[in-house]
Amino acid sequence: MTDIKEYTIALDQFHKYLTGILNLYRSAIPVLKEELEAIMQDEIEVLNQSLKSQQALLLQTKSFDQQTASYLSRLNIKATNLTDMIRQLPKDQQLRFFDLLGEFELTMTEVNFYKDKCRELLQSKMYTIDKALSKLDLPKDNTTYNQNASEVQGTLFPKSFEKKV
Repeated sequence: MTDIKEYTIALDQFHKYLTGILNLYRSAIPVLKEELEAIMQDEIEVLNQSLKSQQALLLQTKSFDQQTASYLSRLNIKATNLTDMIRQLPKDQQLRFFDLLGEFELTMTEVNFYKDKCRELLQSKMYTIDKALSKLDLPKDNTTYNQNASEVQGTLFPKSFEKKV
């Protein structure tokens, strides 16, 4: 009887752990929305805060694979993903885990949408900045020095060896 009770306790703890991870990702969605808006408005401080929030999320979810493996070991389940794991659970437990998995899918779709939009917008802005910088006519200092740090007149090296400081 205690084995069934321990199994149920482990299953409940695993469900609670997965729900906690899901809530972390849900809380990331408003942060990603703010980040997208900050990128559009060029608000560096908001972007900095967003980066810190995402780093915190990463730290909180860093051990997900290890935790999941630990729960699967406790439950004596061998699976490579959560869907396979759920299929090995008793029928009366499968529905709540499949519901949770469905919520994960929706949440991660939204998280990935905002991450992709932020990445695309940042790449676009970086491209614009690169183009603007390349149009500037910056003075070129192509002074060459010899071993004694004396300036050498004329070009001793081809352009591929130039280094801009």
